[in-house]
Amino acid sequence: MPTPQPASFRLSKWYLDVVTAEGAVAILYAARLHWGRLRVSYASVLLDGPGGQHGEAATIRGVRRPRVEDDTVTWQSNPLDVRGTWRRSAPPIRRDLLRTASGAIQWECHMPLAQATVRRGDTVLTGLGYVESLRLTLPPWKMPFRALRWGRHTSDHRSLIWIEWSAGECRRWVWLDGEEQPGAELTGDGVHGLAHGEALRIEAGRVVRDRGVLPGIGGTVPVLGRRLAGALVGLHESKRLDRSRIVATTKPTELGWALHEVVTW
Repeated sequence: MPTPQPASFRLSKWYLDVVTAEGAVAILYAARLHWGRLRVSYASVLLDGPGGQHGEAATIRGVRRPRVEDDTVTWQSNPLDVRGTWRRSAPPIRRDLLRTASGAIQWECHMPLAQATVRRGDTVLTGLGYVESLRLTLPPWKMPFRALRWGRHTSDHRSLIWIEWSAGECRRWVWLDGEEQPGAELTGDGVHGLAHGEALRIEAGRVVRDRGVLPGIGGTVPVLGRRLAGALVGLHESKRLDRSRIVATTKPTELGWALHEVVTW
């Protein structure tokens, strides 16, 4: 009898955000999963304000892929009553983060820095935004790490992105204004070791999400929650929005915002 082959796995996930000058934030996800015979599309919106306002919603209906046209990204979800536009202020960045016989992780930051507007119902958020997508053909339970630190800083003219794997294979990528920073290090208060003596300083802010991931997914897509529960039952994310600035002795600083998270499983 032939040995059963593992089910193929393909996940395409888009992440889009905007932060206003006052610190209100919208975080949007649009994803499509092919896992064996399972076909699932998923979209979500998170709105969080500095005065304690918070709302989240998710859907599996009418999920569309964001549209990229020249220097503009647009996305909308009628079930979520969300529509957004991002206009590029910096060139894209692409990198294969991992490529093995078991699968790959392909990352593309379409807009490290953008001018963005997101509307949900009567709420309109306009400010600095960010757009990236991730394509995985490696199932999450086969990834060679168990902790992820990710973040992005945007200000009027500067951008910084960081990705760090640990608890297993340790890898780190940092880009400052589109240039990779091989000497950068992530610390508790920011990112140090950037080119030309610069550093990112993160100041006090707030938590916008801190919870297990599977309960949120399982409430919207029960079949997916059940299939993932055995391998990723401990999946947890902690996401923050903090004031941040890139500092150096020879350049003026710009106050911006850092959205960053720690994911463990």
